[in-house]
Amino acid sequence: MTSFLPYPFPSRAAASTALGALLFFLSPSGGVRDAAGAQPDSPAPAPASAPPAPPPPVPASVPHPHAYGILVGSNAGGAGQATLRYAEDDARRMGAVLKELGRYGTTDMRVLVRPDGARVLATIDEVAAKLRAHQAKGEQAVLVFYYSGHARANAFSLGSDELSIATLREKLRQVPSTLTLVVLDACQSGQFARTKGAEPAADFSFNSVSRLTTKGIAVMASSSAEELSQESDELHSSYFTHHLIVALRGAADADGDGRVSLDEAYRYAYRRTLVSTSQTQVGGQHVTLETDLAGQGDVPVTYPVDARSQLELPAALDGRVLVQHKPSGNVVAEVQKAPGSAVKLAFAAGSYKALVRSASGGSARVLECSLTLVDTRPTALDLGACAPVKLAGVAKGETPPERDQPSDDDARGKAAAAPWQIESGLGVLWRQEDAFTARLNEFGYRYKEPFLSMKAPRWRFHAGASKGILPHVSVGAYVHTLGGDRYERTLSDSDDWFSWDTYGVSGFIRASTVPIGRMSPRSSFIELYAQGAIGLSLGVTTLSTGSSRAPAREESTDTHWGWVLGGHAGAAFATRGPVIFFLQGGYEYAPTISNLVGDVHNSGGPSAQIGARLRFE
Repeated sequence: MTSFLPYPFPSRAAASTALGALLFFLSPSGGVRDAAGAQPDSPAPAPASAPPAPPPPVPASVPHPHAYGILVGSNAGGAGQATLRYAEDDARRMGAVLKELGRYGTTDMRVLVRPDGARVLATIDEVAAKLRAHQAKGEQAVLVFYYSGHARANAFSLGSDELSIATLREKLRQVPSTLTLVVLDACQSGQFARTKGAEPAADFSFNSVSRLTTKGIAVMASSSAEELSQESDELHSSYFTHHLIVALRGAADADGDGRVSLDEAYRYAYRRTLVSTSQTQVGGQHVTLETDLAGQGDVPVTYPVDARSQLELPAALDGRVLVQHKPSGNVVAEVQKAPGSAVKLAFAAGSYKALVRSASGGSARVLECSLTLVDTRPTALDLGACAPVKLAGVAKGETPPERDQPSDDDARGKAAAAPWQIESGLGVLWRQEDAFTARLNEFGYRYKEPFLSMKAPRWRFHAGASKGILPHVSVGAYVHTLGGDRYERTLSDSDDWFSWDTYGVSGFIRASTVPIGRMSPRSSFIELYAQGAIGLSLGVTTLSTGSSRAPAREESTDTHWGWVLGGHAGAAFATRGPVIFFLQGGYEYAPTISNLVGDVHNSGGPSAQIGARLRFE
């Protein structure tokens, strides 16, 4: 029998969306069956007046089923979809918690980052072959499939490729597992709180659920049909996936039996996702759940009791606890702890930091606690050993923002290091006259003046690549053209000319600031920057002599090596797409070519350019 758990209200099951995270179960036969054993076209809620009796618990003598996981993460979107930031990391983190606490073997977890649809389907086939072997032996086996990335109405976007929802559903329906659990976190990035789902209400949210629920698939959705799902810069994750992982680490273990069931994980994720998103610009999102678990009992998902290392939050603690892994800087848990009973969270042994925010006497207090979690025993959070954190002042009557509120630095461009960029520019380089060109004049050579005797500048072109190493600091390299001229002379019946062209390859470091907008993926902003460069230069000179008495001209070519030092400053204009346009000016000094008497020519000079950069995020 199909049961619907849109906690706490029983009216969202039919309208739940696959907009954020979708969780569904497939029975071994691949279909929904009602009490009479028939297969309806679509699931229907059980009558409220006749709830089914709960199935008997599984005897302790029954061995734990074999467990397999396929976890897919792809930040890249298709046409018209912005690049995500945390989808791939979410897949890795989900795999880590299942491996640590879900009794999965090391070789039974497959993490696929940026795959195409063919690779996803091939991996399902590989795991299905292992499941058939268990089936033949009469052994139970569970498959967890997780996807985090972009989605459209009928397909999941894997960069330039797409995986049909119908194809995935049919492939998973044929998997011979005792239970198949699939989590789909389909998302699209934005700015402060990135919006998930290309067409949230009318397109992806409705159609994909209706397609997925036609064959007995249960769905957990991170938001209702009228809402948007979001990512968090503070958590470096989607809100729903983060809170679901925290639930699986033990925060949702309401009965204290050392394991987290599907229902416990759902109820925790519902509450925390709603509270977190209610404080964002987009607004609150409501997690919904549909299940078809007849005969399965209370389905455990993880077993925090198995963890060798745990953090214990004391029973009397009342406040918000943010736990950060020190070596990586990742936020691994965000828990709103209420007084009453202790809460144990399972983590790998290591060094952590906890920020505890509580309210006392109407004023907020924040404590910073250093933690070292060790194997074999829980580590209690001792507030007495924590240091107070001084809070910034706020206006009278205001509450300090608890999460994801943009600071002044954010609004003025504070961001992570810039992604890889390729760039090219075209402009002009003004020619230089010095002792070298004066010596040519002494020997009767005169500058070849095109464009009606105007001393036109030289065209300057460059192409290169760069990568951010710090916020607002990038390093890179480019190849570029330098100065080049042609001088001619006529003596009696002799017609001679001398020319040169110079090129450079330079490494540079660029510093920038953003006075307008915010420097973040797929956002628009104006950037002011300055850069310094140093590199090598190559000059090629050609001397050509001719005479009316000679049948052919004589030419000789020589090469010269030198160095180049340059500085540039400019302004860049970023669109919401991957292209950034820039306008810059600068100066380069390149003493490269020389003559026999020691005169050296500067092949650089002042320049001005326009160009474009292409971001790869």
